[in-house]
Amino acid sequence: MKKIFVSCGEVSGDIYAGDFIKEILKINPEIKISGMLGPNGEKSGGQVLWSYEELKLMGILEIIPAIPKIFRLKSAITSEIIKSNPDAVVLIDSPDFHLMLAKSLRKKNYSGKIISLIPPTVWAWRAGRVKNLKRDFDLCLPLFYFEHKFLINHGVNSKWKAHPLVHDLKDVKISEEFSKRFGGSKIIALMPGSRHYDIKFHLEILIGAAKLLREKNYLPVFSIAPGLSKNLAEELKERVKNAGFEFWDGEGRELMSASLAVAGVSGTVAVEAMLLNRFMVVIYNMKKINYAILKHLVHVKNISVPNLLTEKQVYPELLCEKATPENIVSELENYLNSPEQKNLIDSSLREGVKLMGGCNAAEFWAQSVINLI
Repeated sequence: MKKIFVSCGEVSGDIYAGDFIKEILKINPEIKISGMLGPNGEKSGGQVLWSYEELKLMGILEIIPAIPKIFRLKSAITSEIIKSNPDAVVLIDSPDFHLMLAKSLRKKNYSGKIISLIPPTVWAWRAGRVKNLKRDFDLCLPLFYFEHKFLINHGVNSKWKAHPLVHDLKDVKISEEFSKRFGGSKIIALMPGSRHYDIKFHLEILIGAAKLLREKNYLPVFSIAPGLSKNLAEELKERVKNAGFEFWDGEGRELMSASLAVAGVSGTVAVEAMLLNRFMVVIYNMKKINYAILKHLVHVKNISVPNLLTEKQVYPELLCEKATPENIVSELENYLNSPEQKNLIDSSLREGVKLMGGCNAAEFWAQSVINLI
């Protein structure tokens, strides 16, 4: 019986893990899949040996106190993989931990295939990690064509056909429940993120923007990401309700699809917004020292993928002190109240969608891994 170990460390990684596992088991239902997973990975047929909650960390300074725990986790997972000797290890995103894990496995003479699903953004920063990808990984499966091209040009074995969200978002429907609650309103979707760090540094900013939007007769609706831990989801709902605003705890893509525009934390949500042809104001707030360190290390002008794809400032990026309620609402109104600006941006969004590929990415990933083993 073939065995595959899958590891992910956050909500988005668990979504990809779930899609990948589902497609693997369609090809061969006899394959045994286990690893560090979340609810999606488990629901799709993976056995959870560690919860993905173990790696929900964000921010350079926030990671430092957790280093001993991270090393213990790496050692435990390495021991399990060496003991069970799966045919392949698929490491999804969370690059700092997974690069370290892959290196540890090779040092312990693990001879199976190691695959990086969503490899680190070496094209943007810390390009030196390319050597780790060449040395320790048999295959990389990036999300975007420009990443694939970069990896190939640097001697890394990479395959790419499409971004998974192209397939996932091709038929988003507005549910009857959503229509009953919010139908007919001028909705602005507010996306505070899926990690404790995101919510800590962005929720109050978005609540401030919501107050201004309400004064302008819009209906601000906060997204409660379905993948949030129960405690964090309840805390977020309580804070939003106490501030006097509505929330939606169904799929964020449904909320965005029903909205006039979006404002929220930089991340996968910006790609979803683009695929749904929705304008988004991207914000990212962090401690000044974190920002100073990252500004020195990162080698790209933009943090939002739609801007990187199109090489245009399609989505405004409000970072650190620029991420204010007033600036968010100003950017939203610049788009919503100017037909010329709206047409220009919508045209650029369509350009970006064309660069996302067109097949079922998860099916492609699964077949690529099956071929490898």
